[in-house]
Amino acid sequence: MKRIIFIAALFLCSLHLHTQINADSLINVLETQKLTSIEKFGIYNNICYFFLYNDPDKAISYAEKAYTLSKKEKKLLWISICKDYMGRAFQAKGEYDKAIELFNEALDIAIKEKIDHQEAFVHVSIASLYSRLGKSITAIDYLLKALSIYEKRNDKNDKMQQAVILTNLGQIHRGLENNERAIHYSERALVIADELDYTRIKILIFYGLGSIHRIEKNYDEALKYQKNAIELSQIYKDKSTESAALGSLALIYAEGFADHTNAEICANASLKIATELNDPFVLIAAWRILSEVYIAQERYKEGELAATKAWEIDSTSLDQAPYIIGDIVVSNIHLGNKEKAAASFYRYIDVFREMTNKNSQNLISDLEVKYETEKKEMRIATLEKEKLYYIWLGIAAVTLLLMAFGILFYRHRLNIQKRKNAEQEKELAEKQMILAEQQREIAEQKNELAEQKIIQLEKEKQLVATQSVLDGETAERSRLARDLHDGLGGMLSVVKLNLKEIVNYSILEKQDVNRFNKALDLLDQSVVELRRVAHHLMPDTLTRYGLRVSIEDFCNAIPNAHFQYFGNDKRLDKRLEVVLYRCAHELVNNAVKYADATAINVQLMIDNGLVSLTVQDNGIGFNPEKVTSGSGLDNIHTRVSAYNGKMTIHSAPDKGTEISIEIENTNS
Repeated sequence: MKRIIFIAALFLCSLHLHTQINADSLINVLETQKLTSIEKFGIYNNICYFFLYNDPDKAISYAEKAYTLSKKEKKLLWISICKDYMGRAFQAKGEYDKAIELFNEALDIAIKEKIDHQEAFVHVSIASLYSRLGKSITAIDYLLKALSIYEKRNDKNDKMQQAVILTNLGQIHRGLENNERAIHYSERALVIADELDYTRIKILIFYGLGSIHRIEKNYDEALKYQKNAIELSQIYKDKSTESAALGSLALIYAEGFADHTNAEICANASLKIATELNDPFVLIAAWRILSEVYIAQERYKEGELAATKAWEIDSTSLDQAPYIIGDIVVSNIHLGNKEKAAASFYRYIDVFREMTNKNSQNLISDLEVKYETEKKEMRIATLEKEKLYYIWLGIAAVTLLLMAFGILFYRHRLNIQKRKNAEQEKELAEKQMILAEQQREIAEQKNELAEQKIIQLEKEKQLVATQSVLDGETAERSRLARDLHDGLGGMLSVVKLNLKEIVNYSILEKQDVNRFNKALDLLDQSVVELRRVAHHLMPDTLTRYGLRVSIEDFCNAIPNAHFQYFGNDKRLDKRLEVVLYRCAHELVNNAVKYADATAINVQLMIDNGLVSLTVQDNGIGFNPEKVTSGSGLDNIHTRVSAYNGKMTIHSAPDKGTEISIEIENTNS
């Protein structure tokens, strides 16, 4: 009988650490006693946990009451706990999209508020969901994140959570048939459980060890562990694990002892509990196990019906579908339904190919990324084993296909031996080509990532160089402005004063006096022009009052220029203000000098996230695609690029020009 991969509903939801109390008594306390908000919240949580696995709808109802109380009290930790509970309840109902949405909301709160124990708790809940969906690597990743948090904390509850996580890591590795790692994690969990006398977690530890011993064909040990698991799950009313353990016990009786009577009793008991829970994940497994038990008794018609029931619940699960179809194929072969067996067989091939290709491509790619980012030895070892597992899965799939093909057509094997050998070689060649193609794609992805990194580094280097040039230009302009204004300007003023003192108007003729006064006027004009040049090199208003005032002063000095300002009146980064001022200066000068514009509109907008500068004119316009570097636009583009900004040009001949610059406001 083929080995079945069967992971229980896993207690990955962190096994709530509160003592189990009868739900009716807790509800009575709520209804009859006056309680504080903290007491109410604690009771709501205990009731929710009590119903979590046997009545998810009631669990959701009480979680919502706790959530309403949490919002009223404005307790963010409570809100995160409530969302986690609701997510686990929706998971138990099989509504996985809603569950992951609630888990992520709970996790966001925990991370934002830096509540590490709640963050770890939600990591475990998310791992539970991904494990159920067959995304084992993602589940392991979340479990290891939670484990690393709990290992930094050292109280009793944190150690109990470590036992839970280690148990579930063992469960996942057991499902992946990585028995060595499964035993490693299970034994670590059992040591902690014995140390703390933590009986609750032993349900899953016993279940996991029993399943591993069944796979290893140690049926006496497997029988002992599964009976212990069933006994504890009944005490704690854990229906999901009870159904899983009964199913495993049925396979132990069938495979190890040929005790078909007890095997059928256990399989039906597992199915009954799964039906009561109405959990699709648990139901599929229960029907599959019953099918296996029937096939072991050569009751092929009933085996086919049970497998069909499982198929009807969910035919899309790549974890479940291949084994369900395998049972249907085997049953129809023995029933003599060749056409139905052949159709199911080809569907079996398609599903296995789909599973192999999807897992090999997605999971190997996922592993390669994790190898680059994760440095811990345990994580790397785990991922390497996962990678090897999925590579060998492709080889195993080929072997299973060949075996099934041989079973289906064994009566004709002598007549078609040569053709079968050729088909086998072709299948093997195809698998090798697929594996080679996957390896090539992985290598190409690595090369692309390396090239992108080089390009990014070059771009960053260019930006740094550009920024340095702009900073140097700003510093030089400031120095020149100071030298012209304070040095040369002052000297010209002193020259004027000295000339007035030296020259005696009384000894000058009228004509000479006029010439002298004209020279003084020219000297005054030179001082004004000198100060104007110094101002444009580095406006004093820009340094003192900021970008808005400096651009407004500049526009007031330009005929036909109109300035508008919108947004917050806040100072920006000094270097950014210089860049935007230079851009405005260049664009307005271009409009005056080249566009023959009679109206120029300058708009500056500053909000919390963006700075926008727009210069619009009614000039002659131009074709942006044919613009040359001589227009000064390259200079502006370089300045804007240094701040990862964006420049947009809208222009056409005789249509005017509008140029917009947008730069992120990092001072918001």
